[in-house]
Amino acid sequence: MNANSTARTPVLATRKLIVIAMAVSLASGLAAGAGTMAVMKATGTAGDAAASSAMGSAPGGQGGMGGADTMSYDYAGTYSGALAADGSAETSSGETVTASNDDQNAALAQNGGTLTVTGGTLAKSGNASSDDNANFYGTNSIALAVGDGSTLVLDGTKLTASGSGSNGVFATDSATALVRGATIATTADNSRGLDATYGGTILAGDVTASTQGDHSATVATDRGGGSVSLVDSTIATAGSGSPLLYSTGDVQAYNVTGTASGSQIAGMEGYNTILIKDSTLKSTNTGKTGSDPIANGVIIYQSTSGDAESSTGEHATFQAVDSTLTSAIESGSMFYFTNTTADVVLSNTTLNFDTTKATLINASGNDSNNWGSTGSNGATVTFTGRSQTLEGDVTADTISSVDLYLLEGSTWTGSASIAENASAASGSTSEAPITVNVDATSTWVVTGDTTVSALNVASGGRVVDASGRTVTIVAGGKTVVSGTSGITVTVTGAYSTSVEAGGDTELADETIDRSAYDEQFGTSTSWSM
Repeated sequence: MNANSTARTPVLATRKLIVIAMAVSLASGLAAGAGTMAVMKATGTAGDAAASSAMGSAPGGQGGMGGADTMSYDYAGTYSGALAADGSAETSSGETVTASNDDQNAALAQNGGTLTVTGGTLAKSGNASSDDNANFYGTNSIALAVGDGSTLVLDGTKLTASGSGSNGVFATDSATALVRGATIATTADNSRGLDATYGGTILAGDVTASTQGDHSATVATDRGGGSVSLVDSTIATAGSGSPLLYSTGDVQAYNVTGTASGSQIAGMEGYNTILIKDSTLKSTNTGKTGSDPIANGVIIYQSTSGDAESSTGEHATFQAVDSTLTSAIESGSMFYFTNTTADVVLSNTTLNFDTTKATLINASGNDSNNWGSTGSNGATVTFTGRSQTLEGDVTADTISSVDLYLLEGSTWTGSASIAENASAASGSTSEAPITVNVDATSTWVVTGDTTVSALNVASGGRVVDASGRTVTIVAGGKTVVSGTSGITVTVTGAYSTSVEAGGDTELADETIDRSAYDEQFGTSTSWSM
């Protein structure tokens, strides 16, 4: 069919309010039904909401206190698709479909419909009339699935967009998108590659996705939580505030290669999740991006935008296994935490960054972007290495805490630094800004005299200098370990010879269910950490 032919009746539907659970579950199965082929052309506009006011631009997002709800799908406007499945099952093969109107999708599945697009091209021009509607509800996306039971299937399809607010593939309001072998390219701001909100799910594989604009992560979730699982793919971003991975929900990447030239590797807001395995992700950006307080390779934080509440847990969770993470930053920190509580687990993952210019970990408060209240917006971090090599210094301010665990033959080479937070509010001071835990199989290679709040070294664990000589450990004003090195570790609080590691140091035992993708395409893409 010719997508440029005379338009038929517009495909418009008023969306109902659906409240989603805080822990987002996957939409299961595919919408069924035969139905007559009905490829519809439509023009129209979505509901116009005021753009959010800038309160610090989050990586991959706009930030701000917009009119949109945070955890409940509340869009009351309408959607318009050049190619649409509205409560029915529709197919398209080898067609070129163009959507040139503002707030129009090239492909749209809604009201329980299933739209299957094989090959062909979906081209989007025209801008979003509302940033909020584009970012949170997908009104100007190239391809959109919206509503419980709605399913969008893309197989070997090319997606392009030149307008602002034109996300590539968007799933919202508990809808599902299944994407195989697609090529996605967007050029303007607020135009992400794969984006899920309000309980939407995207299962994708063999995708090549690139974005050029600011606030345009290639893989993203946003308000209301969403789930994106990407395997065997190549991704790239060029804009500021455009990390490769941005999560306010659940983002998982397996065998993914990516380069960000204008932003960090990954950003996470709220108590949400990023899982990475067998992947190589790189940022060539050397300085700060967006409105970040410091340069970083990975940022985990909480703003006051309302974009990210707790979607997947009680803490932010970042894990990487058998991967390589590279950052070209010339200051700041490889991992930066502020105004949040986070658990990080790394296993057999290479971290490439200049340890003479940037720290390994920085957990501290901030006075930027209204990210919490200055003086009480520090971070609480559990950072674990399992069979992991870590290099670089660890710093925390006096309103933050870092518990560093070296487990299963891990080695950390570096020193610790506790920085005074001059703005610390009453009652916000941390009792133990930095605690180091070394199990019986692991080693801390101390690079200079250092002070920590607490130190736990199990029998067999080693605390040595670069030459392998035991360092002196002084705790409570007494020498508890007399070393042969000239380096001393001073412990201001407790020292013990046992290590107890909790569940927050463990690798995730579940990943996003990819069975719907595998059933659709006849593949086997399930994986685990």
